[in-house]
Amino acid sequence: MLNELAGQTAASLRMIPFPPLAVGFLLAMVGIFGRGALSRRTVAVIAVAGLAASFIVSVIAFSDLVFAGETMALVDRIAIWIGAGVGSSALIGDLALRLDALSAAFSLVISGVGLLLVFYVARLPELLPSADADAQRFFALASFQVGMSLLFVLADNLLLLMLAFLGVGLASALLAGFRHVEAEGSRLGGRVLMAGRVGDVALLVASLLLFRVLADTDAPGTGLAQVRGALLGLEGAAAALPTWAGSGGAGLLDAIGFCLVLATASLLAQLVFFAGSSADSAAPLPGSALMQTVTGMAIAGYLVVRFAFVFSEAPLAAGAMTGLGMAAALVGALFACRVRGISAVLAWSSVSQLGLVLVASGMGAQTAAVFQVISHAFFKGLLLMAAGVVVVAIKGEHDMTRMGNLGSRLTLTRIGFWIGAFSLAGGLPLTAGFFSIQQVVIATRAADPGLAHGLIYPGVLFTLALTAFYIVRLILLSLYGETRLPSHVHWDEVEDPEPPILWAMGSLASLSILGAVIGFPQFWADFFFNGDIERSNSLHYFLASGVDPAPETPLDAAQTWAVSGSTVLMTVLGFAAAILGYAVRPARLVAWVHGPQRLWDRVAPRLSAFLSVPIRLGRLAGKRIGAAVRGWGRDRPPAEAGPHRTSAGLLRLLADQLIKQVQSGFVQHSLALSVTGSLALLAYFLWAGGH
Repeated sequence: MLNELAGQTAASLRMIPFPPLAVGFLLAMVGIFGRGALSRRTVAVIAVAGLAASFIVSVIAFSDLVFAGETMALVDRIAIWIGAGVGSSALIGDLALRLDALSAAFSLVISGVGLLLVFYVARLPELLPSADADAQRFFALASFQVGMSLLFVLADNLLLLMLAFLGVGLASALLAGFRHVEAEGSRLGGRVLMAGRVGDVALLVASLLLFRVLADTDAPGTGLAQVRGALLGLEGAAAALPTWAGSGGAGLLDAIGFCLVLATASLLAQLVFFAGSSADSAAPLPGSALMQTVTGMAIAGYLVVRFAFVFSEAPLAAGAMTGLGMAAALVGALFACRVRGISAVLAWSSVSQLGLVLVASGMGAQTAAVFQVISHAFFKGLLLMAAGVVVVAIKGEHDMTRMGNLGSRLTLTRIGFWIGAFSLAGGLPLTAGFFSIQQVVIATRAADPGLAHGLIYPGVLFTLALTAFYIVRLILLSLYGETRLPSHVHWDEVEDPEPPILWAMGSLASLSILGAVIGFPQFWADFFFNGDIERSNSLHYFLASGVDPAPETPLDAAQTWAVSGSTVLMTVLGFAAAILGYAVRPARLVAWVHGPQRLWDRVAPRLSAFLSVPIRLGRLAGKRIGAAVRGWGRDRPPAEAGPHRTSAGLLRLLADQLIKQVQSGFVQHSLALSVTGSLALLAYFLWAGGH
């Protein structure tokens, strides 16, 4: 168990999530109970000030942690939250925050990049609706979401972890349904909300299983350090199943791991819903940017790395996470190659990048997973800022086929696009993205030969080629070529944004390049500096005190050079294909891309005609069965309807009324049912444990 520091410094940890949470609550209360909305300038200043305070405290706490020593952790015990029993076996749950190496890295990224994004929105108000009330609602939700994300990564309690996860999902759903008066915005918010509830239930079940493990220890508790200590040496332990589910048991660690994978999949599903929305304007671009950088992406990465000690002893769950990540990486990259909306391309790109994080974590490369999350926050934040500038410059247009040649007017924005593109594609050795991607590829290359060489390793390389293709395609369609602007956009009005916005973009551009020093691999340090620098991968050794990462260099020099060459080669191939198709011979590539669509247009009518007969038969049978069920007991004469028939009719009537009340379509009813079901499940586990 890690050592702890108490005192004045540790007590300041609560000031990391508190300012943005307080700002979100304040703006929400003013919007609900106030007579009028605050001005856009006022709410922007309040939101930026809250996040700035959070970032400053994060930096101070990080410096205290570094100077305290590699094996130290800062703990802020606010109060005793829950307790049961007496003596040494009493269950005590503290309302506590913990800052170790992992939570410190994520709190810096979430508060820092979140601050830059909120400041960017404050200086570029055209990204939000013109009404002051809408701006106040957005800054309240953004502050609440960042605050809940910080609470999640700092929570030193399973219950607090679940509550923070619930808060992040709720804020994501409200941002997704920001334009709830429109049908598309309402549907998107509902989908994100339901995906979040699936993750809540999965995390709840995982926590209940962890509680069951902690109950068998001499000093049960709810702290994450206690959970980690209790699970050590439990490889092969079985979780007893209820009697109605059959005899026997399931692997305890695999069961917990699968629940954590499902919780992570819910965050991935939320990103998919953001990306797959039919209208780019269904959710505001700043809300999607927060989800892609410092909330959904960072929370998913933190969850799988924080519980890496579970996956290291649960090979089935780790394999499931690796497979999920590989599928997400490929599907996200393929969709990003096809969609035409500039924000949709970046959203599908985030789905693909999160897939790579899951692949790295499933392979046991926790340093690579964390580094990929950090570098992604830098370059994706830069790309989203640049995309927002383009959208505002051409009056809200998202379709890249209606842009073109904007780089001649947006010269500084174009530089930001290219820096972000090189870091995202991983083909330029001077960027953080190159070294983070390379560590992911090395992890897949060094894994089990059957799995790595058969599917995962070539899949990751193919994803890199697709990544290079779609990001260069985005730049060529929007910034180069012929001008294809809509008629309502005047060419002379297209220009770079004001200096404060360029400063925010420049900060992320610098981090996208200089951030390479965070996780600079020892192999490249030996190559560039002739072995004069030792322990160059600062992130790896910094995380070693908290997550026990795998060895940094699992390959020899020849294999590392081969992996580096393969990475650069696939990136160059993706670049060349995009340049050939959209700068040299665009017509030929467009015909090739639309070939599968034309083939589907020919096959679809025949397939529909072939399937129409069984479909019609199924519908007819369903109607007949439904009519028979509805008419059962109604059309019989009173003489044939005995007491049991009357009772059945009353039961059906009561059931119909109950279903009408439950399936009302109101979100609060759904949440109430979720809470009731969760409490019932908790009561069953307690009852089963007592028997």
